Amino acid sequence: MRWFILLCLPLSLASADPGLSYLGLCAKDWNCKGTIQSFHRVDSITTGWLENTFSRDCRCGQAILRQDKPVTLRVHLTNSPCLRNNRCGSYEVFAGETVVSANRKVLRRNRRLLTKYRQVVIRFKRRLERATTPVACYVSPCLECDLSNKARRVLHSITARMLPECVLVDSVYRKKCLPGVICEKHGVTPRFDQGQQCITDLDGIDGREANLAVFKAYSKPCLMLFYWDYRYNCIRRGYFVDPRRRDCHYTTKELKYTGGVLCQLSYNQSCDTL
Repeated sequence: MRWFILLCLPLSLASADPGLSYLGLCAKDWNCKGTIQSFHRVDSITTGWLENTFSRDCRCGQAILRQDKPVTLRVHLTNSPCLRNNRCGSYEVFAGETVVSANRKVLRRNRRLLTKYRQVVIRFKRRLERATTPVACYVSPCLECDLSNKARRVLHSITARMLPECVLVDSVYRKKCLPGVICEKHGVTPRFDQGQQCITDLDGIDGREANLAVFKAYSKPCLMLFYWDYRYNCIRRGYFVDPRRRDCHYTTKELKYTGGVLCQLSYNQSCDTL
């Protein structure tokens, strides 16, 4: 087994830098060189991706875990938007399910569905085990999850047992977050209960058109804030394309500019010092 360090950083210290929400980073044609260069102006890398949806493998994710900078990851293990939109490819954990049927199967501990989920968790765990840089891991069982509180608790329980080194995140769409875990919400003006530990992400709002100053203000009480634009999901057209068939090869120039975005969203450094 290769040596690695996995840091469970104190939550109050894990929000030093804003991040880039590269959800499509695992795609086979993703420009990994440009991705790594997008962090050249900061001392650590804060990013994350969506496991399994864009590719079973994650070549660039593994490359990030071998950089000479500390890494903070926020990774989603399953895809709920495809579930509510009835667009899950055959490779997805929730393939062929509706929100109702997925809830029912999770609660009844359906062996086939939960085996698929565990396989995704195992692949991500093995990726972490091959890391050669210090990593702080935050893991969300379900991106913008539509499952019920009880069903999400089942996935959280499985994830906590399999990834004890990672901090659990509850990424929700139109629901309240589970107590005792970090709450993640998306958009420019996400709202949280008072005192709730939180993560914000522009996901769904193109950051090139969003008011980043407003987003930064709303995100100030949270642990991390993630910039997103449509390129991060490899969206080039106005209609749906299966994630594994999307053109995800953006130029280094298209990705590298986001180093300036990190500067704009930082609470700890001025742009002049980066």
